[in-house]
Amino acid sequence: MNIIVKIEGEEKTNLVDWESFGIEDNINEQPNLCNFTIKVFEGQNYKPEISDIVEVFDGAEKIFAGKIIRVGNYAEGDVIYYEIETKDYTLDLDRILVIERFENKTVNEIIEFLVTNYLASTGITYNNVNCNLEVTVVAFNNLSVSKCLTELCELFNYSWYIDYERDIHFFAKNDEPAPFNIADSSDNYIRDSLSIENDLSQLRNVVIIEGGEITSDNERTKPHTGDGNQKSFATDYKFSKKPTVKVNSIEVSVGTEFLNSDDDYDCLWSYNEKYVRFVVPPVSGDLIEISGYYLIPIMAQVEDNASISRYGRFEFKKIDKSIKTTNEAKQYGEAQLSAYANTIREGGFRTYLSGLSSGQTISINLSTRSINENFLIMRVSLKMFTATEGEWTVELATLKTLGMISFLQSLLVGENKKVTLNENAVLKKYYLDYQDVQVDEEIGVVEEMEDYKTIEVAESIEKDPFGAGVRPTFVLAPYIPVGHADPEREFCLDTSELS
Repeated sequence: MNIIVKIEGEEKTNLVDWESFGIEDNINEQPNLCNFTIKVFEGQNYKPEISDIVEVFDGAEKIFAGKIIRVGNYAEGDVIYYEIETKDYTLDLDRILVIERFENKTVNEIIEFLVTNYLASTGITYNNVNCNLEVTVVAFNNLSVSKCLTELCELFNYSWYIDYERDIHFFAKNDEPAPFNIADSSDNYIRDSLSIENDLSQLRNVVIIEGGEITSDNERTKPHTGDGNQKSFATDYKFSKKPTVKVNSIEVSVGTEFLNSDDDYDCLWSYNEKYVRFVVPPVSGDLIEISGYYLIPIMAQVEDNASISRYGRFEFKKIDKSIKTTNEAKQYGEAQLSAYANTIREGGFRTYLSGLSSGQTISINLSTRSINENFLIMRVSLKMFTATEGEWTVELATLKTLGMISFLQSLLVGENKKVTLNENAVLKKYYLDYQDVQVDEEIGVVEEMEDYKTIEVAESIEKDPFGAGVRPTFVLAPYIPVGHADPEREFCLDTSELS
C-alpha cells in the first residue's frame, strides 16, 4: 500500500496519524466514510475546515473522495491534533430538499431534472443513470435528493450510489465482478480470517402467493325467493361488473348503490358489500336470479421438497395485488424459493490487497471447507497502521437474493407496468422575491421673492371704563375679565393697591 491523503488538492500525508486512519465503503446508497486525525506542529500553520474536499489514493487509484463534515481539535504541548470526519459526495445530495411532482416520466428523465434543477452548482453528473422504466405519478414533498433516489430505487428494486468523481449510478443490480476471487491456492487473503455462517431465520420452502383478482370465464347465478318483506339479497361473489337481475325470469333494471337513485332503478347493486337491494321488496314466492362474471382471487403455492426434507416446513405467505395472472404468481413463488429455500450464508475475511469495493461479486471456492459460492460484498473497511501498512475487512452476503431482485424487475419491465408514488401528496413551494428598487428625487429651486403688505392699526382709548371714581374689585384667584367694563381684577400681592 502507498496511501496518499490530499485536502483541497494539497497533499497532507505527512500530517496523518495513521493509527487513527480508516475508510468504510458501504454498499449502494449508504454513504462511504473516512475518518482520521492529523498532527500540526508549531510553525506549520495549517487548519482543516468544514466542507474541505478530502481525496485518498492508494498509489494512483482513488479509494475515497468526499467532504469534511466535522473537525474536532485538542492540543498536547506544541502539537495541535485535528480529528476529521468525512463523508462522500452523498453529502451534497442530502442537503437539498425537493418539492416536485412528475407524471408519465421515466426514471432517467426524473433524475436528469433533479440534477439539472437542484444540483447545478455541485458538479454532480448522471452519466451512469440507466433506467427507462416509466412512473405514472411520483411526488416528492420536501425530500432530500438522496431520499428521492432511494424511493425511485424501491419502486423498481434498483440500486444507486454516487462515485468519487461525483457521478450518480442508478442500475438494476450489483453484477460488477471483484478484481480477484478466493480459491484453495489463493494468497490474496488472510487465511485464518475467513468465516462463513449459515442463517436459518429467513428460510422459506413453502411459499403461498396471493395476487390480485381475475374475472371468471363463466357466469355464476345466485337464486333467492322473495317473501314480500326482504329487500336485500346476497350475491355471495364479487362481480367484475354490474350483474343481471331477473324476477320470475323477467330482467329488471339494476343501478349502483350510492351512485344511482332509487327513483331510476328497480334495484341497486353493491360491489363491496356483495348484495342487490330492491327498491320495492319482491312479493312472496317470486324467483330472484342474480347472475354475473365473478372475481377470482389469484392464489399459488409452490414447495421445495428437498428443502422441506432437510429442514422441515418453513411456510411463507406474500400478498401482492399487482400480480394479475396465476402464472405470474407461480413464478413469483418460485423466485422466492430460489432465494430462500436454503439457509442464507454470510461471512467475511481480511486482506492486505486494495481493489475490493462494496457491490462487487466475489467467488469463494474452497474445497477444504466445502465452500463453492458467489457472494456480494456488502462493506469494505480499511484500517491503517502506517502509511504503507494496512488491512481491509470485507463483509459478505449470499448472492442468491439477487435472483429474487432480478425477477421482480422482470415483472415490471416485461408487463410494461407503471407505478405511482405519493400520488395524492399536496406540494407547496414558497419563494422569497428580492427586487432592486430605484428612487429618484427631484428638487426644484424657486426664485427668492419679497412680499409686502400694508397694515393699518387703530387705537381706541376709553376713560373710566368702570365708571367715574369706581375702583377695580380684586379677587384672589386667577381671573380673566369678561370685558373692559368688568371691574374684577386678579389681585397681585406685590403690586396691587388696596386703597
